[in-house]
Amino acid sequence: MGLALAAHILEHQDNSVVVATCREPDKSSGLEKLQQKYASRLVTQKLDVSSEKSIVSASEKISSQIEHISLLINSSGILHDDSIYPEKRLADISASSLERSYTINAIGPILVLKHFRSLIQREKKSVIVNMSARVASIEDNSIGGWYSYRSSKASLNQITKTVAIEFARQLPKSICIAFHPGSVNTRLSKPFQKAIPKEKLFEPDYAAAKMAAVINNLTTSDNGSFLAWDGSKIPW
Repeated sequence: MGLALAAHILEHQDNSVVVATCREPDKSSGLEKLQQKYASRLVTQKLDVSSEKSIVSASEKISSQIEHISLLINSSGILHDDSIYPEKRLADISASSLERSYTINAIGPILVLKHFRSLIQREKKSVIVNMSARVASIEDNSIGGWYSYRSSKASLNQITKTVAIEFARQLPKSICIAFHPGSVNTRLSKPFQKAIPKEKLFEPDYAAAKMAAVINNLTTSDNGSFLAWDGSKIPW
């Protein structure tokens, strides 16, 4: 999703400069293609959300290149990898899977906001989007399971709300939201796509376009909201 959003913004906002971060930008073929096409408007930077040292280093390097961030998207997220998988029951929980989920889904994003805060100027509009998920909604949870993912993304939602309140006082033109992009055809959703109706599984470029449309129409009245890809509000 991060790559699709970068591509969409570069294509549709001619005056934009996009800073794209990931763990290994030099190994991303997608970023390489974007760099070839938008060399003057795309900056790539190594950033690992599981390492505060990496976040600090990235923020310092980016601060030397730009003065203000008008849109910051925290798109990091983990549901499964070689060592963890969504839990179906309480007995499946392990401390290591909980720790890894919280590190990437909640702790990393709040540290990014902490260290990039200086690049958000009081007199200019800024939008902060934390990529959440509908399954993070406590009220909407009717089937259980997925303890680590649900709870870590719910933690991100609480972080989003709390940051929104603080920024409303310090940065009155800022808008901070949690965002559910829908079910997107990425590696994160791949093992679970059989259960998703075809019409509800979005391609990344389509999801990016829908997300950008919502972001472009945000006002300060949306600050602290939990929104879906179509702009509708999701219960906390």
